[in-house]
Amino acid sequence: MITGSGDIARLFSLFHDGGIKQYELKQDKLILEVGILYLAQRISPELKGFHVELEISGPIKFVTWPDHETKESRTLTDLEFIMSTDLQILEAKDDDGTVKVTCAQHAFPSDFIGGDLFVRTQIATVWDANHTCYSIEFLENLCKSYWEEWSRR
Repeated sequence: MITGSGDIARLFSLFHDGGIKQYELKQDKLILEVGILYLAQRISPELKGFHVELEISGPIKFVTWPDHETKESRTLTDLEFIMSTDLQILEAKDDDGTVKVTCAQHAFPSDFIGGDLFVRTQIATVWDANHTCYSIEFLENLCKSYWEEWSRR
């Protein structure tokens, strides 16, 4: 279990370049399937990503980046639409108890190219397809070893 919005923001930053593939909302829990081959396959070649369960305490919103300077940013609250846009995680920050996940969006024909996903949460659980749970420390070490190896190429 990962606690605190700061550590949960760190978690999403570790998933840089990962894509939100699926979601499920069950009352106060948002479950995301994050596809991130380069990290998951460091654990096992058959893995494709991780599941992230967030205990949420408020509405979820997505503030768009318009695709043209003349267009205005919009605030979206329809979770089904937000998650249908193939969001790619860039980084995340803690914004006073709310996790702000900055995402690109290239695959969906729309008037926006990305934006910020805001989720109020203090508790997260991460596991893989084999139901193995992971700590933030384990994932940080996994990510660090990947980037160190990558920089030596």
